Amino acid sequence: MDGFAKAIARSIANARADDGLVYAINGPWGSGKSSAINLICRHLEASVKPNELEIVSFNPWWFTSTVALTLAFFQEMRVTIGKSLSDQAQEAMATMGSKLSSAGPLLGGLAAIFATPAAGAAVAGGATLIEKLTRSDASVTKQHKILVEALREQRKRFVVVLDDIDRLSRDEALQVFKLVKSVGRLPNIVYVLAFDAKLAAEMISESFPGEGFSYLEKIIQASFDLPEPDFDDLKQKLLASISEIIGDLPDEKVTAFGNLFFDAVMPLIKTPRDVVRLVNAFGLTFPAVKGEVDAADFLALEAMRIFTPTVHQAVRSNPSMLTGRQPEGGQNRDGLKERYDQTFLGGLDRDEKEIAQRSLRRLFPRMDAVWANTWRTGDEGWDRNRNVCSSKHFDTYFSLSVKNSAIKALESNDLIENAGVAGATKERLLRYLGQTKRNGGSRASLALEELRSRAADIPEEAVETFLKDVFEIADTIDIESDHGRGMFDIADNSLRIHWLLNRVVFDRFALEKRSEMMRATLPSASLSWSVSLSDRLHRSNDNDDENSSRRELMVDDDTAKWAYGLSLDLLRTAAHDGTLIERHDLMSLLFRWRDRAGLDEARQWTDEKLASTEFVVAAARAAVKTSWSQGMGGFGFLGDTVSTRHIFVELEPYREIVDIDRLRSRVDELLASDQINDEQRATLRKFKDTPEREPRSAVND
Repeated sequence: MDGFAKAIARSIANARADDGLVYAINGPWGSGKSSAINLICRHLEASVKPNELEIVSFNPWWFTSTVALTLAFFQEMRVTIGKSLSDQAQEAMATMGSKLSSAGPLLGGLAAIFATPAAGAAVAGGATLIEKLTRSDASVTKQHKILVEALREQRKRFVVVLDDIDRLSRDEALQVFKLVKSVGRLPNIVYVLAFDAKLAAEMISESFPGEGFSYLEKIIQASFDLPEPDFDDLKQKLLASISEIIGDLPDEKVTAFGNLFFDAVMPLIKTPRDVVRLVNAFGLTFPAVKGEVDAADFLALEAMRIFTPTVHQAVRSNPSMLTGRQPEGGQNRDGLKERYDQTFLGGLDRDEKEIAQRSLRRLFPRMDAVWANTWRTGDEGWDRNRNVCSSKHFDTYFSLSVKNSAIKALESNDLIENAGVAGATKERLLRYLGQTKRNGGSRASLALEELRSRAADIPEEAVETFLKDVFEIADTIDIESDHGRGMFDIADNSLRIHWLLNRVVFDRFALEKRSEMMRATLPSASLSWSVSLSDRLHRSNDNDDENSSRRELMVDDDTAKWAYGLSLDLLRTAAHDGTLIERHDLMSLLFRWRDRAGLDEARQWTDEKLASTEFVVAAARAAVKTSWSQGMGGFGFLGDTVSTRHIFVELEPYREIVDIDRLRSRVDELLASDQINDEQRATLRKFKDTPEREPRSAVND
């Protein structure tokens, strides 16, 4: 929307308006025309000097008749445009106004509006301004010419904004178009009209059959259809607004909220006004029942009430068909389905039926027995969670029922063009790291994906310089917010760099060249990335692997061994200077150290470091894990659209690398002492309070 508004503002600012111009913003009700107008005005005010352009906003729907509308229009013209004109030009404007109204009383109003010293002299001479206007035989053409000459002499332009014309009655809308047509060809006046062209054409056709669109075309020089709203923008706006009302959700409710949001709410949101309507309604009703209902259920029902009221009424009127585990017996499935279809889906079109059916299945699980032949045996905590499908809580939901990114081409080209400039890729990725995407995470992830898609465009001679930059900051840009969540989104920025490396090096160059490039670039790598990449190179050259005969080598054996040793040197250096303790992937790095140097060396270091408060806190922090799960669905059940987060402590798999019994004792000692700061105490307390995962076989992560 902002780009659309900026383009129109730029067009208005640069257009020649020697004979006047009329722009039209076309869009259906609720599509964001007013927002577009506001953005256009904001961009105009920012780009044009005040003494060169003035914006005049006129709201025609404030007035209740064509007479009042015309009077108000010319009054606004006088206050803004007329004040800079000569007396003669103001009288010419008044005369034109009088010609546009067939209502006699209007002339008295115009006389009051356009009174000038010249008009006062005429009154003093025995003739009122009204008499002067009514007796004047001057043609509209002559008055128009006077205005044209007066407006052409000044440099300042006026942008007259008329919004929501399609909200007027037929006669009022016609009067607005008539007013614009009469003064729309005046120099240095640009009109910006906002309306639904289809509705406007229909209103015009009622008075002038067959002239709807052609009538508009005679008035308007530039017409723009409002762009379709971006789904992600609507989603993010709605989520942000709803989150402010709901507050933080418990982790165990995030998945259910996401399922309902995407299946029952977002399919009903088509325009920015839809977002506003739902947020306004939800903001009024939900606070009254917060804590008594499930927020996701209540939101879905509010969306249903606003956008599919017949379905909402059917739900409200038939709790016995919806609550509990299963439909009542005694009916065959076909008869049961027909009854439910008629009750809840009757009168809906195909798309509305599909949305309503998914929404009802999410809200009332027993509906799966009707529409998916899937029967439930338990209530799955519906009473405890105060879901609408619980007969105990159903009525609460209706007690107040009366009362919603990408890397630009310029940025992409900039990344490619500067790939061979030392430090350039690093600087750009760090800059993108500080830029947040609309849906969370940083734009660095987008930049890595963009580079991957354009890897072939990076010149061969630029590859080594490019990789040195990427490798140097690989650990820095591998941030938590860019990690994928759930079964179907496993990517993080480290993995994205591996994918990028495939395209830039391993898919393009022969073995000898690949080995040469790795030797040239790996010394620049940060610790975790050096370990990750050398592990990968080592595995590809592992002759003991049963699949090694079918695997293409990534580098030659000597380079793989060299990279493995290089990463061990980095691990030992980090252990010696204390920076290893600061790593967020401490536990994983300890295993990698064990793989390279043997268990004794890594275990000796951790045994020594358990005397260090910093290590105990770091190990406790690393032991608190987060995982995400996502239901697959199938067998008649709907899968999850949003992952569920699980937080747990996992120590047992690391017993060989860390003395976990001593670690637990050290945590207790420190918590009982006054030797730690508040942040350290919070970390240790979280470790103690977080449930421990059931023991499983030792891991090697």
